[in-house]
Amino acid sequence: MRSRLKRARGGRSWRRMVGCGVASLAASASGTSHAQSAVTLYGVIDSGVEYVTNIGAKKSSSVHVPTLTATLPSLWGLRGKEDLGGGLNAVFVLESGFAPGQGTLNQGGRLFGRQAYVGLSGRWGTLTLGRQYSQIFWAVLTGDTLAPNIYAAADLDPYLTQPRVDNAIAYTFTLSGLTVAAMYSFGRDAVDRAAAGGCAQSTTDWQACKAMSAMVKYDAGRWGVAAAVDRNYGGGGTGSPLPVSSQTDTRAVIDGYVKFGNSTIGAGFQHRINHGAQTPTLFDAVSNYWWIGGSYLPRPDIALDAQFGHISVRSSAGGSVIAARAMYLLSKRTAVYVSAGRVFNQRNAAFSIDGGVVPPASTPLPGVDQTGAIVGIRHLF
Repeated sequence: MRSRLKRARGGRSWRRMVGCGVASLAASASGTSHAQSAVTLYGVIDSGVEYVTNIGAKKSSSVHVPTLTATLPSLWGLRGKEDLGGGLNAVFVLESGFAPGQGTLNQGGRLFGRQAYVGLSGRWGTLTLGRQYSQIFWAVLTGDTLAPNIYAAADLDPYLTQPRVDNAIAYTFTLSGLTVAAMYSFGRDAVDRAAAGGCAQSTTDWQACKAMSAMVKYDAGRWGVAAAVDRNYGGGGTGSPLPVSSQTDTRAVIDGYVKFGNSTIGAGFQHRINHGAQTPTLFDAVSNYWWIGGSYLPRPDIALDAQFGHISVRSSAGGSVIAARAMYLLSKRTAVYVSAGRVFNQRNAAFSIDGGVVPPASTPLPGVDQTGAIVGIRHLF
């Protein structure tokens, strides 16, 4: 399934005649000859109809179209690479997330809110600048067999499926299956409001709104393991989860996977220390979160997935989530699916089955369990 998805997401390459013309003019003006560049258009359109129970004080049910994600987030992007000679390449990615039900932009209305970076790559590694994923995202992908599906263990920490940062510089080096990477942000979020984690660059406080992460990963093909650490510094001001720069939110994760024939088992563990203002679903500075899941392909056009996750919060509350999905591949690019999940809230916890973001008012009352189900279609290009 993973290799099928990667092939499908590759999209079709296309050569922009106007871009080539501009490049030729620039080369002529400078008197320098450059190799031709390649630009790839790719994307995902994924939507469905979702049913969720026990919403809000009235414990009502809702039938609606999700605005963020179903099995994969809807997106389109451009990926480019130019051979500069001597093993050196220029690279860039522009990636936009959108809600297919309304045709609106996600990620706070950013045009390229998912990724927007440019850089250089060579035998020494890849160096990129712009809006990018935290390294914890790439580490979690190693052992999370179901995310970013709308129902998954990541519902207990939605940050893990969308840890992007603005104004970042990242370095990645890969050799023989081993990858080491690091990222540093000068101001992790210049767009979102403070309550949603917005925290822009500061010229007066060197520590405010910074973010940093690092990862080590080894992938042998039939098995893999990864570890990462991610830290956000405060400074967002009143209403922010991290109001002042001396407060930090730190996550450390280790996970991995192993394949047995047509089956894949993945598991992971995360330790989090959050010294900022606590959220309705996290009442203490320290929490531990673990998950285990599996994928099975009974035949090439059918994929079955299941996952369980649990989070415990010191001296407070916790929760668990169980999720399953069945997908039928109509082709290499198009699939239909049905997915269901249930979140179990302990004591005062109020985790939502869809992460509390689809729609924003879908969170249950503290201590109330919640069930969700979705039927949808996905197309890759």
